[in-house]
Amino acid sequence: MTEELNVLRLSVRNDPAFGPYEYLEVRPLVDGVDVIEAAFGQEDHGVQCGDPRDWLVPDGPLSVGEGAHWVEFASKACGCHDLLYLTLRRDGDIVVWSWESAEAGIQALPEYRFDAAQYDAELERARRDGGWEWPAQTVSRLVLDGLRGQTGWLERWSCELGHVWTDPKHPGQVLLYFFREERDAQGRYGRAEEFAMMAPVTDEDPARQAGRIVRAFLAGDPRTVDGLRPCPMDEVGYGHYHGDGPTPWKLHG
Repeated sequence: MTEELNVLRLSVRNDPAFGPYEYLEVRPLVDGVDVIEAAFGQEDHGVQCGDPRDWLVPDGPLSVGEGAHWVEFASKACGCHDLLYLTLRRDGDIVVWSWESAEAGIQALPEYRFDAAQYDAELERARRDGGWEWPAQTVSRLVLDGLRGQTGWLERWSCELGHVWTDPKHPGQVLLYFFREERDAQGRYGRAEEFAMMAPVTDEDPARQAGRIVRAFLAGDPRTVDGLRPCPMDEVGYGHYHGDGPTPWKLHG
């Protein structure tokens, strides 16, 4: 008998009480059913999944590699109280989702099994959709795409890309943050230099703007780009950073 598989669909929504780009979240639908509504019923007010700026990135938290990993799937909107955890793994050509609740009263969810090809295609579709983005976010995503695959240029200058970020509260700019680490006498790494810049965003085509930023950084030492200045991350002026670098949201077993 052929195994009946689930079908994943990812949507992005926001809290209608706020602006169109505030409190954005990715809402997974499985076989057309909102997973958060299934788990929390009428009590889902104030429960959020991940921000698309965190989740809809290459190798984001819903991507599944060779090893199993778990994700903080849903929390209170304040972000201070996890409610639901998701474990993801591959079983041959199948992607498997299983669940763990952080407290009593949350409806138990079944194990979901997806065709891996359909699953990966849906993640890519959602990532490329971009209908939820504002112009600076589009520039931010394109800059990140353009720099992530160019690891050699950073290694040449012993630098790492920390964040490429924008916030709807600052719709006219994109933040770029780089750092360099050195090993001390005890062999421990520490931040030796930190650099940041706010790149202005205009009404010009986002791809053109992103292309200029990427070319400026790839042309030489990234620390010499016009507008980049020594600046600790906690002094840049943004209250919160999301995971544009490696995948800190993935806790591997």
